[in-house]
Amino acid sequence: MANIHIHILGAGAVGLSFGFHLSQHHQITLLTRNKQKGAFYYQENETITPIAANIADLTNLTPQDTISICFICVKAYQLVDAFNAIQPFLTPEAKIVISHNGITDLAEITSKLSKTQSLYFMSTSRGALKTSSNTVIQTGIGATYLGACNTDAESNIDTFYKAVFAESISHSAIHNDITLLRWQKLMVNIAINPLTALHQVQNGQLLKPNYATQVMNLLNEACFIAGKLGINITLAQALNSAYTVMRQTRSNNSSMAQDIKLGRKTEIDAICGYIASEAEKLGLDAPYNRTMLEEIVRLEQTS
Repeated sequence: MANIHIHILGAGAVGLSFGFHLSQHHQITLLTRNKQKGAFYYQENETITPIAANIADLTNLTPQDTISICFICVKAYQLVDAFNAIQPFLTPEAKIVISHNGITDLAEITSKLSKTQSLYFMSTSRGALKTSSNTVIQTGIGATYLGACNTDAESNIDTFYKAVFAESISHSAIHNDITLLRWQKLMVNIAINPLTALHQVQNGQLLKPNYATQVMNLLNEACFIAGKLGINITLAQALNSAYTVMRQTRSNNSSMAQDIKLGRKTEIDAICGYIASEAEKLGLDAPYNRTMLEEIVRLEQTS
């Protein structure tokens, strides 16, 4: 099914990367707030290609503008505001795909959707780096998984995946357990993002033995809390996934490393902060993740 109209909110590395690949088969509109002038570009090896997309100012949408499929590729803490901005324009059977690091409470979004609107979560380890306001560079080919977050999405996921993802997104698949999918993504984020931010190194540097103890401690603690919440992820599985992504995206700078470098707010609250807060609810402590949370917050305040 070709040439579906897809809106993408979030012109960061993930949004632009998926915009480029989806544009090979579909009609893309990038929603921005910064009155972007001119095209966005995608660089693969030495080849730089304009992203075939319309660009629309989110603040200038009119009641005639309707959104039937929207990818929301923003930071975890921006998710609810981003959803609220597009909600008035959603069609009765709209499909929403969210992608962010860490884990957030989706109840605020699912409660606002009708029974015929679908919410999906996309987890990707595709490496992409935004090097300027309008250019993103591919830095690694990782897997992408799509999971259903509500009942309507569960019943439509096969059709939706085939129509939107199958041809456009290589190394992609449906994941049938959304909770497990989000936790698997969280584990990779815990292993990579804070350490690359703290030490300002590329993902591949974490393969070095001097980081092994910190990676192990953070993930061991996260797996323990996951187990207490009924999520079955072994330390071996978490380590294997994290080190696979480190290898696949070895020359990538994580989003958190970039955020610290550029003095922006990070998603640490939804990553190590999520483990620390879930531990607290259980009457437990997660000292490694809590300490990492505190260190990154301190960096945010001083960068």
